[in-house]
Amino acid sequence: MNCRLGSLSMSFILYSYPDCASHVVRMTLEELGATYRDEVVNMSADAHLGAEFLRLNPRGMVPVLVDSISGATLSETGAILQYLVDQSGRLGPSLSDLQARATFLKRLYFLSNTLHADAQLQYYTSRYVGDDLAEAARPAVHARMRSHFAMLDSAIAEHGGPWLLGGELSVCDFYVGGCARWSLLAPRHAPLEPEAVTRHPHLNALLEKLEARPSVIRAFDAEDTPRSMYFRAPVRSRWTKTLPE
Repeated sequence: MNCRLGSLSMSFILYSYPDCASHVVRMTLEELGATYRDEVVNMSADAHLGAEFLRLNPRGMVPVLVDSISGATLSETGAILQYLVDQSGRLGPSLSDLQARATFLKRLYFLSNTLHADAQLQYYTSRYVGDDLAEAARPAVHARMRSHFAMLDSAIAEHGGPWLLGGELSVCDFYVGGCARWSLLAPRHAPLEPEAVTRHPHLNALLEKLEARPSVIRAFDAEDTPRSMYFRAPVRSRWTKTLPE
């Protein structure tokens, strides 16, 4: 995949696969105007389980981001987003603004440790509880996801919108979009109903604004995803729509 040369004086390698958490990092890099090379990890061919990739991330998961200048290698979506904020000085409050930084970290790690974690549980329910218990567990998982989206709607309103932290776009907004997309998109046999997201006016408005950003459109184009309401009525990338769950 070809990725544009931007204004940020940093250079990265992004190990990615469409419709995975690496997309949150891709949207962020596009918004920053960062220079990055995309290394697609063909998960349909189990490339994520190969020795070469496992040296980068022993968990065998994308995203992995390599800072070509410092040599730093990062996995875990939340850690990568925080690194990009700190390195660029954008899309999040600075270290010197302690109150804003505390709110940022609270929201970022809710997204990473709770919302994203439960989206994983929704997608891979059988891996967590076994095939015999998966169907019985899904209603509780769906209820948790609905409650998370309701909480996010309240948080957006609390900070005055239109973004999660208030008036300024942050990496948290891309993370919210990614988690909403995954919850509605997958698994194919038990997606969350779109109204779980769209019934919340502040959250729905945030996602609508996000869908219109040029950086988001470029990121989805790079993954061969049809133009759509990416986060509220998502359509799979053409790379992944025929893959088994």
